[in-house]
Amino acid sequence: MKNLKKRTVTILLLFTMTITLTGCGADFDASGYITACLDANAHGEFAAYAEITQTSEDEVAKMYNDMLDQEISYLDAYNISDEKKESFRQLFVELYKNFKYEVGEAVKNDDGSFSVPVTTYKLMVFKDIMAEGETYMTDYVQQEIDAGRTPTEDDIYGVAVDFMYDSISKNLKALEYDEPVTTNVTVGPTSSDSKIYSISQTDLQSLLESMVDIENAQ
Repeated sequence: MKNLKKRTVTILLLFTMTITLTGCGADFDASGYITACLDANAHGEFAAYAEITQTSEDEVAKMYNDMLDQEISYLDAYNISDEKKESFRQLFVELYKNFKYEVGEAVKNDDGSFSVPVTTYKLMVFKDIMAEGETYMTDYVQQEIDAGRTPTEDDIYGVAVDFMYDSISKNLKALEYDEPVTTNVTVGPTSSDSKIYSISQTDLQSLLESMVDIENAQ
């Protein structure tokens, strides 16, 4: 069961998708840029981000979908059907769309960067899943043995994946958020051009991860 837990955690660690292009202009709106970054990554809303970063909406949408497909490809390790992978893809799109955040007014710093307050609400979607999953899988294996069957590794992982999918789906139907937390993020000039600004991928990733209780998957 220890190896099972290690591998099923992979399903819950699909939050590495971060689109981080740069914004520019004399009247650069740092708060609008952060809002657009979050909207593109979490809610799949690309128009504002494309305008700020001077790219096409189709290009941003392709980045979003390519990165999401790459993350879902990790499920190949479980030998599940394409249909089930597509179900997971749609499930995570729905999960992202429920990320909740508020972007405050940016303050320009003496060094030319901007500090932008972002309030995030942690979505409690993975609560108790790992603990309940351990019990569920232990019971499943024991029931199979009692019935004179020896489940294969693929059998076990298949049941585990179904449990994860059903549990996440159930939690998304009864949304629960933790108390809001406000973090100041920095949008600074790039090293190549002082008139082009960006948020670091690390900071954007941290913001996205703060919106879901990923620690409950550990």
